[in-house]
Amino acid sequence: MNAARLAVAALLSALVLFGIRAFRVAAMDGYLETRSYEAIYYLPPPTWLEAFSLGHRRALADLIWMKGLVYVGDEFRESGGMDNVFRYADAMITLDPDFRRAYAWTGVAGLYRPVETTREDVDRTLEFLRAGVARFPNDGEMHWDLGTTIQYELVRLLEGEERDAAEAEATRHMTIALRFGAGPTYIALTNATRLIRQGELSAAIRHLEEVYPLVDDDVLREDIRARLTALRGEAAAESVSLDRREFEERWRADYPWLPASFYAIVGRRPVVPRGRFPEELRFEP
Repeated sequence: MNAARLAVAALLSALVLFGIRAFRVAAMDGYLETRSYEAIYYLPPPTWLEAFSLGHRRALADLIWMKGLVYVGDEFRESGGMDNVFRYADAMITLDPDFRRAYAWTGVAGLYRPVETTREDVDRTLEFLRAGVARFPNDGEMHWDLGTTIQYELVRLLEGEERDAAEAEATRHMTIALRFGAGPTYIALTNATRLIRQGELSAAIRHLEEVYPLVDDDVLREDIRARLTALRGEAAAESVSLDRREFEERWRADYPWLPASFYAIVGRRPVVPRGRFPEELRFEP
């Protein structure tokens, strides 16, 4: 009798365990079907993560970094929208503001995705890149990433004065990048052209002078040298022209009835306060 009871109990236990397993699988399938793909990679707000880290902020930032790499790979496989990219970036940088690679990673993952990039995506990406430059002001690669992103991703979306301001910002960061040895040296000629177009002739000359010693290619060095010679000549001509304009303005304001050649000898009209005469102009009674 005891053996029969034991057999029945074992059979019932097996049925219960089998049923539990079947129900668990069905429940998990139902749970996963109700969750969106993006929800699997959801992160809490950075302030929560700071508390969850229990003081190990950099370690948690590293874990989020690894999860972010897997997330981006899965998004490309699934042709996802990568909606959590900026959430991951914000979490890593909040936990570890000196996590340099996180800034650079956001500059790529924020823009280059399986779906179309919007203006909002560009602006959000630039926020992180500007923060990276502010955190690492002497990092040429950070300046290069910011400058090229502005020039090739933002400028094409703008018009008028807003476009001109963005181009000026991009050129500034790309010239700084070359100064720190980042970016291809051949871009120096392009930077100089942009600076001239922006009315910064002296800055263009200074930029080429800074890059010239860094160039290894003989052909490029000769091109830069020739461009410098031409620009220095243009700057000298511009200086002479400016001096001539200033002279004419003074002449017409002081003694317009005198010949210009005579005014060059006489010089500026003395400035005398009203009602007073300098000692050398007073007459003794």
